[in-house]
Amino acid sequence: MASGFAKAPISRSLCLFTAGASIFSGFLGGPDLFCLDVSNTFGKLQLWRLFTCHFVFSNPAGIFFGISLMYIFREFERRFKSSKYLVAVLILMVLSTSIQLILLFTGAVSKVSPGPFAIIFGLFTFFFSDIPPSAKGAIFFIPMSDKTFTYLFGIQLMFSNYPYSCWPALCGIAAGILYRSSLLPFRRLRLPARCQSFCEWYCSYFDLRAPPRRQGGYHQVPENDPTMPQQLFGPPPAVPMVAPDPDSVQRLVDMGFDEARARYALSRTQNNLEAAVGLLGM
Repeated sequence: MASGFAKAPISRSLCLFTAGASIFSGFLGGPDLFCLDVSNTFGKLQLWRLFTCHFVFSNPAGIFFGISLMYIFREFERRFKSSKYLVAVLILMVLSTSIQLILLFTGAVSKVSPGPFAIIFGLFTFFFSDIPPSAKGAIFFIPMSDKTFTYLFGIQLMFSNYPYSCWPALCGIAAGILYRSSLLPFRRLRLPARCQSFCEWYCSYFDLRAPPRRQGGYHQVPENDPTMPQQLFGPPPAVPMVAPDPDSVQRLVDMGFDEARARYALSRTQNNLEAAVGLLGM
C-alpha cells in the first residue's frame, strides 16, 4: 500500500497550505483577519474571507489535530482519484460556507472559527459509513477499534476553540451528509475539461517526483483464512476466484471504486470486504 502522500497530491497541498497559512496569519494580525463574519465579509466587502476561512486555524491545537486528520483522510483521495476528490472538497466547502452564512445572518451564532472544518468533518461522514473497523478490543471494558483514535482526534478538533469551533464542525458534517445524499446530484458533478487537464498534470508531476515503488512482494490474502494456501518464499500462491457478492460490490462502488475493479478485488479476496479495500488501495 502507498505510504506518505504518494498518490495524494491534493491532500499534500492542503496540509502544507493550511499549516503555512495558519502560521503566517500570526504575523498579519491573527486568525480573526481570515475568519468568516457578516460585518467584514459583506459590510466591508472582504469577500476573500469566504475562501480563507477554510485554511487558517485559530490555535496550535487546531493545527495539530487538523493536519493529522487531513493526513489520515488522504486515503480517500487514493480511492476517489484526485480529480473527483478535489470536486468533493470544493463542494463540501461551498455547502458548509452556505450553512455557516445562514447561521450568521439569522443570528443563531455570533462567530465561527476558521479552518478546514468543512473538509475534515465532511470526510468524517465517509469515514463513519465506508471504512469498516479492522481491529476491535476493549480498554477498561470500553469497546475500542482502530477507528477510535481518529474519532478522538475529531472531538479534540471540534472543541479546540469551544464553542466557536463546534459550529463549523457541525456544518461540515451536515455538508458531508448532503453530499452523500442520493436525492441531490452533488456526487455526479465533475470538473470542467480544462480544470481536469490541469489536475491530471498536477497529479502526474507529483507522481513523477515520488520514489518508485518496489516491485514484487507478497500477495495480499484475507487474514486467518484456512482456504488460502500459505507460503513464505517463492512466487505468490494461486488464489481461487469466486463470484463477487453484489452487496459488497455496491458498497465498494459507493466508496468511490470502479465497479469492474471492485468485482475483481472481491473475486481475488474471496469476498472479504476489508481485504478488497486494501487491494484496491495498493
